[in-house]
Amino acid sequence: MNSAQADNWIKHLRLKPHPEGGYYNEVFRSEQQVIRKGESQLKNSCTSIHYLLQNADFSSFHRLQSDEIWYFHVGSPLHIHILRPDGQYELKELSINETGSLSVIIEAGMWFAAEIPSRLGFSLSSCVVAPGFEFSEFELGEKEKLLELCPTQAELIERLCLK
Repeated sequence: MNSAQADNWIKHLRLKPHPEGGYYNEVFRSEQQVIRKGESQLKNSCTSIHYLLQNADFSSFHRLQSDEIWYFHVGSPLHIHILRPDGQYELKELSINETGSLSVIIEAGMWFAAEIPSRLGFSLSSCVVAPGFEFSEFELGEKEKLLELCPTQAELIERLCLK
């Protein structure tokens, strides 16, 4: 799995740089509308993107107000690092390996980041967000706040935060 293959996927799927890192393209935004419990604003019921990381690229720590499901397609295994509101850390592997899973669920409000642990090759996945993704509900993690939440993961937080 080389960079030429990654470049082919980027071109074929019309991926563009994502603010959190990596490349993406939104491929579906449902016309169905839902209202999140406790809110009054209508939202698209779900959205879906193709997402690609390559080599040392990473998806920086961030959180959403919606649930997100990642699906593995092809390439290197992907590690998804999750910081729970109680400070607990969880590692999920998105891959076809026995140690991994073809899908990973990240519940709304969880801080998470993703990377290729070998830092070699690329990983192509899809992400479905329900209710649908909105940049206004996307929050990049700040090192200081995440270090307070989960000090045992300081190296990881330092490495995978943009702010």
